[in-house]
Amino acid sequence: MKKTLFVLWIISSSLFAQDTKLDPLQIAKRIADRVIRETSFEFTEIEQKPSFDLQVIDFPKAFNDRNTANVYAFAKIIATEKINLMFGISYSEPFKIWINNQLVFQNSRHTKFRFNEIAYEMFTYQDTFSVSLNKGENRIIVYSPKTKNSIIYLREITAAEKKPIAKFEPIHQEKKFTWSWCYLVKSKMGSSKIINNYPSKLLLDSLYDEKTFKNYDCIIPKPALLKKLAINPLNTFKKDSYADWNYPNGILMMTVATLSDATDDLRYKEFVNEYCNFIIDNLTQFKKQYYKDHDLRGSFYRIFRKCMLDDAGSPSLPFAELELIDKTKRYDALLNEMVNYVYKEQPRLSDGTLCRPEPEKWTVWADDLFMSVPLFVRAARINHNKKYLDDAAKQVINFNKYLFDAEKGLYKHGWFSQSNEKSKIFWGRANGWVIWATSELIQNLPKNHPLFKQVEKIFTNHLRGLIKFQDESGMWHQILDDKSSFEETSCTSMFIIGFSRAIINGMIDKKYSANVMKAWNALQNNFSQDGIVKDICCGTGIGYTSEFYKTRDRYNNDPRGLGAVITSAIEVDRLEKYLRTNK
Repeated sequence: MKKTLFVLWIISSSLFAQDTKLDPLQIAKRIADRVIRETSFEFTEIEQKPSFDLQVIDFPKAFNDRNTANVYAFAKIIATEKINLMFGISYSEPFKIWINNQLVFQNSRHTKFRFNEIAYEMFTYQDTFSVSLNKGENRIIVYSPKTKNSIIYLREITAAEKKPIAKFEPIHQEKKFTWSWCYLVKSKMGSSKIINNYPSKLLLDSLYDEKTFKNYDCIIPKPALLKKLAINPLNTFKKDSYADWNYPNGILMMTVATLSDATDDLRYKEFVNEYCNFIIDNLTQFKKQYYKDHDLRGSFYRIFRKCMLDDAGSPSLPFAELELIDKTKRYDALLNEMVNYVYKEQPRLSDGTLCRPEPEKWTVWADDLFMSVPLFVRAARINHNKKYLDDAAKQVINFNKYLFDAEKGLYKHGWFSQSNEKSKIFWGRANGWVIWATSELIQNLPKNHPLFKQVEKIFTNHLRGLIKFQDESGMWHQILDDKSSFEETSCTSMFIIGFSRAIINGMIDKKYSANVMKAWNALQNNFSQDGIVKDICCGTGIGYTSEFYKTRDRYNNDPRGLGAVITSAIEVDRLEKYLRTNK
């Protein structure tokens, strides 16, 4: 009955029309209230499937962690043509691999397992090897002298986010096969069928022959049943769960926590506290799923992957915010781990600028200023250590050096170290991340800090550049200097934040408050009475053409913009109060 009433209420709500005048905090509360309603702290159980074509040969799991000697794994590789391919491989124990009866790789010693995802579907492996595949079916056999700790990761080396050419399949297409691999123990084959630890041709033919395969006592592992965050199909935003650990959710939850202080309504802080505790309470389960079950794309996987600022910087913000409010120390271990990653382990250029290995090695992304600076600001306060503020100021200055276009007064989305060139487009949200991050720093950097004046100048120069590209409607566009691109919600919200804070802190003239209110009034056309926000650009990598940015999908209530919208409402409320008392 409750669900039925909820559905009827959704249907009956007037969409994207403000029938009554709401003040900014009322709007923020309606948006946050919908986030709370649509955040489920529940799991569903799903059957595990392979992640991004990574082949996992897991001898311990296949043999139930028994220390069995002389074991084999079998699969086949399908190629659409005769081709030479390069594979990456990671391991820790001795083993051998044959493809089409040829020994293609072997390891004879114990070593430390090394495998890392260094960017989205870009991996580093322990070793690589090349192999020539025939058109059609190719047989692959993996031998291990024992099962204990013998786990092998294998994947064709491809460009980022490109599907492999070769396709791994089970040796027989039966319904009971979920994974490509089946397993066999040497003692069950008969010693006469083993030559130098390699099965005889007779045995191989029978294993790969569907009629005789059933005569062998092969192990066909059942897929694990894994916990995954549940997503209500009635949710406004269905791509991901708001309860997951990722950068947009971290930003969103941080802003919901700040709404408590702005509205004197503890419900919002209590909700964020529930979110943070939920993640902490389930870490052990999901750590097992990531490392033991090789669930590399399960819920909370970014906590353990931790290979980029998207995984560590912004997801940590609600934990840091609550730590500052309540000083519970409950989140210290997780926060210290994430702050340490951002400060010490994230790749940097030689001058200390944070960078990424994608899409080229090394690239400075405007987005990463927000994925680092707000956490540094909070880490400085939590740990009473100015080194984090110093680093935050250095990042603002260096990002300006690499990305700012002085002629336009805007930031490009990226800078490529290999060509020493900026990317082509002035993306709205890239500039939004920069202006919001810089405003976070400028509010917390002491005025006597040696870099304060330089940061302030960077901040105000950027604001003066942005004002030139505000549309007559009050909004800013997806591509800031291209009015044929769509008006975009998240960047407009972020610019409202920057201008409001600059006015309140006396860094720019109060006359710009007219621009803020014009933007806020225009932005309200994208809000519904029941807390739906439209026209938020989806997650966006660095593109090379205008068309790439113009054709990006837009989603209702995408967390990539909701946090900015809530914060912009808070800042507009602050600005209105400031203007009333400083006429």
